[in-house]
Amino acid sequence: MHFKKAFIKLFVFSLILVSKITFAHQPDLSNIIISKTDNGQVILQINSSLTAFQQEVNFIHGEGAYKTPEEFQEMVINHFRNSFSFIVNGNDTLQVKNPQVFLGHETKLIAEIIGLPEDISAINFKAELFKDIHNNQSIVIFLLDGFPTEKYGLADDNSHQINIKLEEGYWHDSKTENAGFNLKYLLYLLIPLVAGLLFYFIKNRKTTKPL
Repeated sequence: MHFKKAFIKLFVFSLILVSKITFAHQPDLSNIIISKTDNGQVILQINSSLTAFQQEVNFIHGEGAYKTPEEFQEMVINHFRNSFSFIVNGNDTLQVKNPQVFLGHETKLIAEIIGLPEDISAINFKAELFKDIHNNQSIVIFLLDGFPTEKYGLADDNSHQINIKLEEGYWHDSKTENAGFNLKYLLYLLIPLVAGLLFYFIKNRKTTKPL
């Protein structure tokens, strides 16, 4: 269990580190990570380029709609609230708390998710934050116990949503599962995984004392 938690933390760290390079200049690419902190908070993090957020805000409000970074952040948060939904078990609509936008070449939107039940048998996840960007694709990664370990793609092909159910121990939905997945995303996901494993083993090797 300790190794699993350490590996998950390492994977998230590596994924976020590499995404700073991958997503900073690619407005059509983004990732969404749902994970849990040590104190039990369920956190949603959306990573993409600043250009992607700007393009969406400009599409909705028009050029010059904001004058300050604070106005821009508020517009992003309002758009997020209007374009995001997370429903589990068919009728439990999860709420988001205290969303914040952290600006940079790679921009992040982070919010706490509340109302998550202990037992999960169905997931309806929708995120249309970048739906107006041509050929946009998002990868959704669940790092929560009881959730699927697969990566899911959000794109125009599946209306930026996934609908999956747990049946006989496996998650199924042929219409949305992995829809819109692009091979270049596989490379982007493998890079942080490989980098994280190398970092972990190198660090362990250095700290292990010889007999």
